[in-house]
Amino acid sequence: MMSGHNLHDYDDERETFEWDDIFDEADWDSPERLNIAHEVCDRHAENREKVALYYAGKDGEREKLTFWELAERSNRFANVLDELIESGDRVFSYMPRIPEHYVALVGTLKAGGVWGGVNERFGPDGISYRLDDCDAKVVVTTPDNRDTVSTALDDAPSVEHVIVVSDDGTGIRRGDVSYRAALADASREYETAETGGEDDALLYYTSGTTGLAKGVLHKHRWVAGVAATQRFAVDLQPGDCYWSTGDLGWLTGPINTLGAWFWGASLFTYEGEFDPETWAGLLDEFPVSVLFSVPTAYRMLREKEVVLEDIDLDLRHALSIGEPLSAGVVEWGEETLGVTIHDTYGQTETGNMIINNYPTMEVRPGSMGRPLPGVEAAVVDPETGEPLEPGETGEIAQRGDYPCFFAEYWNKPEKTAECFVNDWYLSGDLGHVDEDGYFWFEGRADDVIISSGYRIGPFEVESSLGEHPAVAEAAVVPKPHAERGTIVKAYVVPSEGTNPTPQLEEDIKQHVKEELSAHEYPREIEFRDDLPKTVTGKIRRTELRDETN
Repeated sequence: MMSGHNLHDYDDERETFEWDDIFDEADWDSPERLNIAHEVCDRHAENREKVALYYAGKDGEREKLTFWELAERSNRFANVLDELIESGDRVFSYMPRIPEHYVALVGTLKAGGVWGGVNERFGPDGISYRLDDCDAKVVVTTPDNRDTVSTALDDAPSVEHVIVVSDDGTGIRRGDVSYRAALADASREYETAETGGEDDALLYYTSGTTGLAKGVLHKHRWVAGVAATQRFAVDLQPGDCYWSTGDLGWLTGPINTLGAWFWGASLFTYEGEFDPETWAGLLDEFPVSVLFSVPTAYRMLREKEVVLEDIDLDLRHALSIGEPLSAGVVEWGEETLGVTIHDTYGQTETGNMIINNYPTMEVRPGSMGRPLPGVEAAVVDPETGEPLEPGETGEIAQRGDYPCFFAEYWNKPEKTAECFVNDWYLSGDLGHVDEDGYFWFEGRADDVIISSGYRIGPFEVESSLGEHPAVAEAAVVPKPHAERGTIVKAYVVPSEGTNPTPQLEEDIKQHVKEELSAHEYPREIEFRDDLPKTVTGKIRRTELRDETN
């Protein structure tokens, strides 16, 4: 167990911090010559014993990957990509948390490609929209996901190559690239692309309320911002084993993966879904010293805390993201896990957790904490962009002048411009700041639903509902839920002549789960004769939210 923290005095660090302090930790001379893959992998590869990744498979598999092995395999993957893409082309993944996923991420960045992930919870519609919107060139997937990808590609004509990670050749179709065979034939040597800080690196999609998901573009300079968070908020230290339960299909995955590897820390990843007993066993088996998850997981562990009774925990720090933690969960963490669970806040656009509770700072349960050193944040009037006084409710906002802040919404300059007022980026989240500078979340300024840490845009869910032949009209809103924070509730007007039944409700749920996403489907459906609307015909979700709550 290590002692001491990277952030000794918050106020002093904010006053003296310079982004050059982070850049100085790396190998580059300036942000004009920068590649994320080199900084997070290759510069640690000389030590062949340094572990980059501990992997636990859902069926009991175990693997350990050193930085040297990660560098070699990602070199091979980059060589394969050189035959398939040009610099700047988009490469997307659709697969579980397996070592090959991490290799593909690093290899894509080495080759100068732009990496994007789609979580396995998404169905064909969600995948095809993202691939088609950005003219993706390559998809990396697994045999279990190949049929879903095939369906998605019917509406994503830009994709020219599918790379399939298959141990025995199953699931590989004619024209596919076999990950195993291609890497076996590729050279282990590779000269990393000469990218700069302003070159495209990552493209992840975020849900909104007034349209389809938007592609959020990040540059190679992004790595300096996530490195700062891993140092100050995650407090990574030499010898740490870091378990961030986030998936590479969401930006949280690369944030914690690449930010941790910047400092040469070891990561642990588990392929399977959340299960309290399994997680307890993994915490016992592996030397996890820092845990990063979502409130739902902590709440469910609390309910099943008996599974932790005989577990030898090595935790020295824990963090959470997605929604505010209750005082009860924080207290439980201190009593049962032996650590204070520190809340954090960030968005795909901010590129990082930019408001956090830090180990050396008083934790106020329910507060998201204080801004990261080097980041200017405030609660502002969304009409004028003027910062508000402590205690006044407004929109949480940040200045977009730090490295990990997004560059733009992909091919949507008007949408990019709309989220700025008086040089402040408006997050869409309502909150206030107290007298001591702690930020407090109060709710969404729009209709985005946050359930179990997932951001869910009602437009996509309503669009999927509308594709069901029995649905004439639909609206979705959040409904409070003890474990998940909120769930998606749908108000549905049935098609003419359709008789609402419990079986129909289950059929509609299954339709959304299969066609859109397993995390976005409505867990509750209420049938209505009509929906409340404005004089211009817009559905009044506010009225439905008030009724639901």
